[in-house]
Order: sequence, then C-alpha cells, then structure tokens
Amino acid sequence: MLTSSFIFAKGMTDDVERALWGRGLTSWELLRRHPGEAHEVMGPARAVKLVEAVGEAEQARQRGESAWFKANWPERELWRLWRGWCSEHEIALVDIETTGLTPGYDQITVIGLADASSARVFVAGRPQAGDELLERFREVIKGYRLVVTFNGQNFDIPFIEKQFREANFHFEIPHLDLLWPARSLGLNGGLKDMEKQIGIERPSDIKEMRGIEAIQLWGAWKAGDQAAYKRLTTYCKADCVNLKDFAEHVYRRKWEKTFTPFAKEVDFDRIKGQQLTIF
Repeated sequence: MLTSSFIFAKGMTDDVERALWGRGLTSWELLRRHPGEAHEVMGPARAVKLVEAVGEAEQARQRGESAWFKANWPERELWRLWRGWCSEHEIALVDIETTGLTPGYDQITVIGLADASSARVFVAGRPQAGDELLERFREVIKGYRLVVTFNGQNFDIPFIEKQFREANFHFEIPHLDLLWPARSLGLNGGLKDMEKQIGIERPSDIKEMRGIEAIQLWGAWKAGDQAAYKRLTTYCKADCVNLKDFAEHVYRRKWEKTFTPFAKEVDFDRIKGQQLTIF
C-alpha cells in the first residue's frame, strides 16, 4: 500500500487519490512512467508537483529516512506503513505496564517489545534472569524503523518519553497506533475486546486478564511473589505479540476498504506504448 499511496502529497484529498487509482495510476512506478494520466485527473501544474512529491518519498524510502516519514506521512494513514516501509524485523510492537494512568506521576513497571522473531521485556528495578533493565529500552529501540502500539498515542508513547525525559529521549521513528484504524473498521472496546471480535485467542491462563491486574501483580512482585512477576511479564509479552496478528487484520481490511474498490488495472504499455520518465 505504501507505494500505491499519494495521500502524503500537499493538497491531496481522498477523492483525488481515488481518481488517480481509478485512472490506473495504482503505484509510484506507474505515475513515473505515465505522468500524463495524472494531468487528466488534476491538471498539469498539480500533477507535476505530485510527481515531485512522489520522487521525494521514493528517495526517503530507499534511504530509510524515518524522520521524513514521521514528518510527512498523514497520521490517520500510518497504517499504510505496515508493509513496504521496512522489513518485519524492523517493526517494534510495543506495550507497557504501569503503576497508574498518569504519565509523569505514575511509573512504568514493564515495557514489552516484540518483533518478527522474538518478544522481550524491560523491567524496572531488578529484572529476573532473561529479562532486561528498563533503561535498556532506549538503546534497543534505535534498531527499529516503525513502532506499533494500541492506544500508544495517548498512553504508551507519552509514558515512555516522560519516563526517560532526563535522558532527552524521544521517538524518532513513525508510530502506528492501531486503535484508530481499528475503530474506523467498526471494531470497538479495548484491545482484548477487539481481539475477540476478530478471533485472536490468548493463552488460557491470561485470557481474561486486564490492565488493573497488572498493577496488582507488580505490587505482589515487589513483596516477593515470583509467580506474580512471571504472570505480569507473560501478559505484557502477549500484548505485544498479539499486535502482529491484529495489525495484519487491520491492514488487510483497510486495504480492501481504501484501495480495492477504486483501483483499476490499465495496460498503459499496450494502449500507448512506453512513455519517457520525468523523474
């Protein structure tokens, strides 16, 4: 979906993007090869600016310039970066557990991070064998190019940045918050509710667990309960790991809703022959 997108260009609207797809311009490559089709949709001046914008985006993608996508990609369309922007191993699926709901007052107890090959936790205080210190997260996240959360815009990201404010830490990569595209598809409730609605299952021992219990488990662990620590970290990892299947579901349905009904396949080479590039 990334290289089928024009929505990031200045002045672009949903209707114009759909008109471009309907004209057969369903990729950056097709726009490059057949810019005249864009002229018919939006006029020569705007079409030239679109070609320039797409050229800039393509260069940023090839160079892996996270800052460009963070600054220029529309927030409501960040779901399109799930595929095509970076490899699966460069996507960080993140979730946190805390002592309460107020960033800057309450503290993070656990940060979970999963990717295509593993899930790990960063724990405040004294992590157990195999887990890592909370502060280590700041360095690890530098190896990723997209961070994915559920309700992270309002919760996880502000909490993490305030937790590490003395180190002047800020996320420098694009952030896909799955809450908003999921709601646009008609899913409702929290992450666990939405998982049930689309058929994602959790292990039976944490199936009915919610965030309030995570706060209680942290208190029990601080009092020496090893089983509480295990249950808490298992729960946090599950929140991260499940984000992958959840993101796949949201991405597929958003693609089918946003792109498929409007895109038209046109064999320009057969109709017109090869055209010169203007990139």
